[in-house]
Amino acid sequence: RIQRLMERVLYIWSVRHPASGYVQGINDLLTPFIVVFLAAELKRPLEDLDMDAVSDAALDNIEAASYWCLTKMLSDIQNHYTSGQPGIQKMVIKLKDIIRRIDHQLYVHLEEQGLDFFTFSFRWMNCLLMREFPLPCVVRLWDTYIAEPTDGFSTFHVYVCAVFLIYWAPQLKQMDFQQLMLFMQKLPTGKWRTREIETLLAEAFVLKSLFHQSPKHLA
Repeated sequence: RIQRLMERVLYIWSVRHPASGYVQGINDLLTPFIVVFLAAELKRPLEDLDMDAVSDAALDNIEAASYWCLTKMLSDIQNHYTSGQPGIQKMVIKLKDIIRRIDHQLYVHLEEQGLDFFTFSFRWMNCLLMREFPLPCVVRLWDTYIAEPTDGFSTFHVYVCAVFLIYWAPQLKQMDFQQLMLFMQKLPTGKWRTREIETLLAEAFVLKSLFHQSPKHLA
């Protein structure tokens, strides 16, 4: 039932947005909305949802709500999913600039090892860290993005990614190219909880307050 729901939502969205159509990764962005609405309907925690307990009528409402939430979110970042994905390209370049400024040693190490930022951070931008954290952590993260006055899923997200990368800096600086690739493909965040996400968000907010309004700091 969930798979059919997702197929309908993604199909309708792609038909209504022909400039981008369906791009791999958009399905990941739909998942948190469905889970949150399911949890609200069932009055159960995110980790304990029973699909059999949801009526068809309730599922129709969840489908509609999820579609409109996805549509609103993607309206702010639609250039992530148009030809060439210019929005994502821009975010990766900004992430690289931030890391160069705040941890030059890490930046130089990644450059020396030949690890291109696009290689590991494309997925962070394309799926908005959906694949890097347990689902409750993603919901907590996106809750803050949505609460941001503007650009939560674009501008603020880059600062979150910067703090997230810096978190692993001590290990990363000791790794060669192959070790870096393996580590970045599957970061050890499986046991993270909302406490870690809230720390990440707090540090990202400080970083944004320092640099976003003063771009010359990143020169």
